[in-house]
Formats: sequence, structure tokens, C-alpha cells
Amino acid sequence: MLAIVAGPVADAAAIAGIRWRMAQALYNHCEREDRLIYRTILSSGDAVATGIAMTYRIEHGQLALDFGRYITDWPVTRINREWDAFRADTQAAMAALAVRIRNEEETLYAHAERVMERRKAA
Repeated sequence: MLAIVAGPVADAAAIAGIRWRMAQALYNHCEREDRLIYRTILSSGDAVATGIAMTYRIEHGQLALDFGRYITDWPVTRINREWDAFRADTQAAMAALAVRIRNEEETLYAHAERVMERRKAA
């Protein structure tokens, strides 16, 4: 997406395609993470991991809402009309998503691994 918005003019077909794939990937990620990570942590009895998982789970719901709002706020006609504003909004959305991914990898997944290792050892 960042490569597309780096261009000087809107490519509506490319934008529509990549946003659809991103929305689907986000949905799939949320489903998989809920099934594999959150349920494991929340049933672990680990208070620290559970607190972190609950925070991330709530934020996950907000992330999906924010991405949905980003898509509805930017129909193709508006993208074409307000290309520079769309580019800025997209760059901000992708930066926020990158921060979320980094935080999940550094914090949430570390707790999930610890909980899973403890289960294996038990």
C-alpha cells in the first residue's frame, strides 16, 4: 500500500485491490489470533499475561473498526479528488498498523510463548 501511495497519481484499481486484501488479512489475523493466542493466554491462569491479552484484545477490536472506518472514509471518488490527503491518511494508518504488529511481536507473543512453554513443561 505504501508503494502505491508513493506514486504521484491515484491508481484506483490497485488501491481497491490492496485494501480488500488487507481487510481480509486483518480479519483472518484477528480470527487466528483469537483462536490461538487469546484463548490460550486467557485460560492459562497467568494474571500478567491475561491482563496484557485483554488489553490487546480490546485494542484489536478497535483496530478493525479503525481500518473499516479508513476504508469507508475513502471511497475511490474521494481518493481521486483528494489524493494528497489520502496518501497522508494511508501513511498514518500503515504506521499505526506497523506499531501494533511490532508491539504484538515484542509483548503479546512473548507472553503467549511463555504460557505455552509452561503448559508443555507441566
